[in-house]
Amino acid sequence: MADFTFMHPLWFAAFIPLIIVLPWLKGKAQHSGLIAPHLAQKLGLTQQQPKIWPIGLLALGWLIAVVAMAGPSWQKVKLPAYNLSGARVLVMNMSQSMYATDIKPNRLTQERFKALDMLPGWKEGSTGLVAFAGDGYEVSPLTTDSSTLRNLIPNLSPNVMPIAGNNAAAGIAEAIRLLKQAGHNTGDIILMTDGITKTIAKQALADLKGTHYRVSILAMGTVVGAPIQLPDGSLLSENGTPVISKIDINTLMSITDSTGGILQMAQTTDNDVNAIVSFTAKPLASGNKGHEKELQERLNSGFWLVIPLLLLALLGFRRGVVFAAMFILLPIDHAQASPWTNTNRQAYETFTDGNYKQAAQDFTSPQWKGIAEYKAKQYEQAIATLKPLQDPTSQYNLGNAYAQKGDYKQAAATYEKLLKQQPDFADAKKNLAIVEQAEKQKQQQKNKEQSEKKDQQKGQQGNKDQQQQGQQGNKDQQQQGQQGNKDQQQQGQQGNKDQQQQGQQGNKDQQQQGQQGNKDQQQQGQQGNKDQQQQGQQGNKD
Repeated sequence: MADFTFMHPLWFAAFIPLIIVLPWLKGKAQHSGLIAPHLAQKLGLTQQQPKIWPIGLLALGWLIAVVAMAGPSWQKVKLPAYNLSGARVLVMNMSQSMYATDIKPNRLTQERFKALDMLPGWKEGSTGLVAFAGDGYEVSPLTTDSSTLRNLIPNLSPNVMPIAGNNAAAGIAEAIRLLKQAGHNTGDIILMTDGITKTIAKQALADLKGTHYRVSILAMGTVVGAPIQLPDGSLLSENGTPVISKIDINTLMSITDSTGGILQMAQTTDNDVNAIVSFTAKPLASGNKGHEKELQERLNSGFWLVIPLLLLALLGFRRGVVFAAMFILLPIDHAQASPWTNTNRQAYETFTDGNYKQAAQDFTSPQWKGIAEYKAKQYEQAIATLKPLQDPTSQYNLGNAYAQKGDYKQAAATYEKLLKQQPDFADAKKNLAIVEQAEKQKQQQKNKEQSEKKDQQKGQQGNKDQQQQGQQGNKDQQQQGQQGNKDQQQQGQQGNKDQQQQGQQGNKDQQQQGQQGNKDQQQQGQQGNKDQQQQGQQGNKD
């Protein structure tokens, strides 16, 4: 009996109503006669003494019921426990290259958002946090409280790093140390970085050699890269040339392939986060029984007291005491249920399961409805739901919805309004600085695009003028060429006409000369023939 204890000792508070009710019942029993005692004495009538045993029976039954509900326990039972205590360490890059803007608004902001989105997915096991720049630093040891990490991640930036640089191998080495220190021989390392050099990759693989830790990488950036715009607006340069930060996929894959992890490129959707979370949510050896993992659960033996309680209840059935006690003492709930409470409770369960769209439809509470719409990335609906609410939490979520939608001016105005009501709202101050920086970058980008557009329009106008001038020159040349061809054609036609007339005249002259020659010859021949004939006739005559 050394281990005897009560599992639910708060039930002993139920003796208080008994202490109050017993004197009242006793006094009522004494004054329950039809004739007052002093009148009965004058009349010489005797009254029967009130029966005390029903009150004692009620008190005994009450005592037994309270003790039974308190859960007396003097035994323990052993239950097998399964080892589901997986471990993982989130390693975040805090080098200056995370200020690059190839993913909007920049890599650092997206890295924080992605890290915060991963935390709710890790429901089993423990998670640690490491940040690195020139060296690796422990931000939080392995913990099952994700809210601790949720409060630390937004405050991480390259400005808080003691040593500048981009040494991912140091961050991986620090993650290995945390896992070994917690006694985990297996685990996951989730590396969020914008690239690794081949030298750093070789060093990281050397640290991972001989271990059973798998490294999964979420690449924050693009292979095209972008200049690194520092918080003061200037560009990070080397020897007067802006530094362009790019991602080498092959180097990153060499680490994930060697350790059995996965590689994901940062996306505008949650597909990258969901892939990492689903891959690392379960520990590597989940479901194995621990060597000495047994839970000793106490056995509630209060059910044995139900037997004497039932025997006492049988004595009360004769006069309806049990039924009266049931209707008087037992709490009876109203038949009319509260649909508001039930609906929101079901919606909250849907929300905790991660089905935010359905939860947003089920919630009748506008605060929770707006939160569910925000988590479902329905930012316009969240703004419409949260805008009429004036409590600080709803106003803070409203500013976040404006920021996610890209309306940085309205988000800043909402945060400023909230800070007037609560100047010590640290998260609102931090988000205000973020959206102001994002609005500044957006304006700079807009001005740059407008400048490029103007230059493009000027170039198009110059090309148009040149094209018009070229077309006019070609037109003039064409007209001149057509006029020259026309003149030449006219001259050629005139020459041909003159030549034709001259040829016709020459042919005519030649024809006339030939006809005249033939005529002369004919006349000469006829004259010759005539002379010969006369000479012949004269000869014949002679």
